[in-house]
Amino acid sequence: MINALREGPGRMLECLRPKFMVSLVQGDELKRSGATLRQQSFRERLLQEMLAYAQLRTWGMMGGGSEHLLMRLTLLEKLTGMLDPGHLALNRIAQHLMLLQHSELPRVYATPGIRQQLDALADEFTRRCVYKEKALTQRGLTVQAGEHSEQIFTRWRAGVYDGWSLPGRCFVALEELRWGAFGDACRLANADVVLMLKDNLRAMASHALAQSIHAAPTTRHYYSQWLNTPNTQGTNDNNDLLNWLGDWCDADRHPVCWSVTQRWKNVALGMPRLCSAQRLAHAMVEEIFAPSPLVSPEGMGRN
Repeated sequence: MINALREGPGRMLECLRPKFMVSLVQGDELKRSGATLRQQSFRERLLQEMLAYAQLRTWGMMGGGSEHLLMRLTLLEKLTGMLDPGHLALNRIAQHLMLLQHSELPRVYATPGIRQQLDALADEFTRRCVYKEKALTQRGLTVQAGEHSEQIFTRWRAGVYDGWSLPGRCFVALEELRWGAFGDACRLANADVVLMLKDNLRAMASHALAQSIHAAPTTRHYYSQWLNTPNTQGTNDNNDLLNWLGDWCDADRHPVCWSVTQRWKNVALGMPRLCSAQRLAHAMVEEIFAPSPLVSPEGMGRN
């Protein structure tokens, strides 16, 4: 799996590691009652890759299971010391650490060592988040967002995302944008800039999707034609990765993204059965770039 992810579907995805870091602190890699064995296996394989990357694989093999909070915090601290998680990941990590800090931990975790580590990490990530936000707002957010979107759509046109269904490619591209400089601009720029960025994104995504199916942006096709996955080497890994990237989707609030990424379930009722590239792209932009409940880092330490 280590080679499959690095050389396969995850080799070009910049959003994979920051999303993993957020999932790590939230405990999303734990076994869920609603998760299939296949999903659980993918999360465990991804965890093993990250343990190897952070040179903690020996500890993991000795029994430092992913369900143990101390192991997750240690891995998180090491990964974020090696890689810049980005603004979105830093904010979400800081928020969740604050929640853990002020919550009653299970008895097995309620030790002075874990509490001390949790307090130190919460303070560290709050400071990093404040610094990151100030640094970003002093840069040309709009220019960086434009460069980032052009980079991602160039990769799409070059076939980097061809292992996924047509709307799956769109979802992956939008997730790449959300976790990077484009997403930073959408969260931190003023309302007029955000409106312009989203309008441009809708147009670019609609055009790219229409080109991929060789039709006009408004030409409608049955949803099964859109959701058909290419039968290529590594298809299972591609589908599992897409499923994991979209595990935040809700069938009622994100019917299009949920239907595109959660293929092992039924198509959501809100998924249009006849849809054009334009309709799909516009819906996914709205679902992915909906106003985020991120907290200003200056207020994270306040009660």
